Amino acid sequence: MKFDKTFIAQMNKKNVLDIIRTKGPINKSQIAKLAELSIPTVMKISDEFVEAGLIQATGKGESRGGKRPEMLELISNAYYMVGVDIGRSKTISIIMNLNGDILNKKVMKTGSTNPAGKLLDRVICLIDGTIQESGIPAQKILGIGVVTPGLIEKESDKIIFSPDFQWENVDIKTSIEEEFQMPVRIENSNRALALGEGWFGAAEHASYYICINLGHGIGSAIVEKGRFYLGNSGSSGEIGHMTLEKDGAVCDCGNRGCLEALASGNAIAEQAKKEIRNGRKTLIMEYVDDDIEKIEAKNVFDAAKMGDELAVGITDNAVGYIGIGIANYINLLDPEMIVLAGGMMNAGDFFVGKLERAIQERKMKFAGSKVKFEVSKLGADAAAIGAASLILRNFIEHGGSTRERRKNE
Repeated sequence: MKFDKTFIAQMNKKNVLDIIRTKGPINKSQIAKLAELSIPTVMKISDEFVEAGLIQATGKGESRGGKRPEMLELISNAYYMVGVDIGRSKTISIIMNLNGDILNKKVMKTGSTNPAGKLLDRVICLIDGTIQESGIPAQKILGIGVVTPGLIEKESDKIIFSPDFQWENVDIKTSIEEEFQMPVRIENSNRALALGEGWFGAAEHASYYICINLGHGIGSAIVEKGRFYLGNSGSSGEIGHMTLEKDGAVCDCGNRGCLEALASGNAIAEQAKKEIRNGRKTLIMEYVDDDIEKIEAKNVFDAAKMGDELAVGITDNAVGYIGIGIANYINLLDPEMIVLAGGMMNAGDFFVGKLERAIQERKMKFAGSKVKFEVSKLGADAAAIGAASLILRNFIEHGGSTRERRKNE
């Protein structure tokens, strides 16, 4: 069987670079052991990275009988990536270095999503402002990652369907690439959130995990060995559209009884509004200055913490449904870790404790006995960090090559 020498060389560079990124400062002997390469091969690759300004020596390590070894680490500011999270209520744009540090961040209200072109014009202005304010030259930026809710066609990066935005077959990639003359990657926001948590957050040391986004809507992504599980058509991970009630409330996707329609942040707020309009007395109104239209899920959780009967009933009902959904996930997929993210995490232990109990009550006995639950470490910036990480992952997988960046210049 023949092996492509160019492919093998690239894979070796990818492995060496990833080891230095995640384990550095580290010496060449340790790199060779972890990468299963010879020391001369590692020396050749690391010399190329030093010459390219990608890694640097950072002093001497401890001696094990001979000379003290030279320690290598990634130069975090060698290159940068832009990450953009187009969310339902707000759009976040960041510029990030190779270590995942955010150098600049800008936020705007998403506002109307139709027509898509008008929102895209505003997003382009936001990206431009992020880059200009950072003072980072364009030639040091590897690319732009952009994430939105909805189904993304893998081959074209088109947004096939976004129930959140009421988009079908929308192309935002072409306009952004033409405007900035650099590579652009488009991805589902839940998958990007999971990628961010895997590279820089709660799942950094997990191999097989599920990230569940519990916010205005409910979504998830499945990651195994650093890769998304996409399914046959790319629609995997839509836990929010798991049917839990045959004739339940109508969901934005057009179906009935979806988990998102029953237990999302939006559903919790709408259920509270409905009960209050029907005459129920509740502490919730005190949190919104008696303006019913201002009610959000956070207000309902705050009232529930105070023992408010209506709020407790609504949140317990929602937690029960979410517990069923996650229990089904565990029974079916048996992940190593589940990362809980999104706005509901702001309710803290009050929410997480109830949810873990609901999951234990609903999952099959002994199923998922080793699964760990972690709360997002990246918070509201997780999807934007994940968006930038799409570009970083591509850079690492190409062995630190900037060839794709250069061909767009």
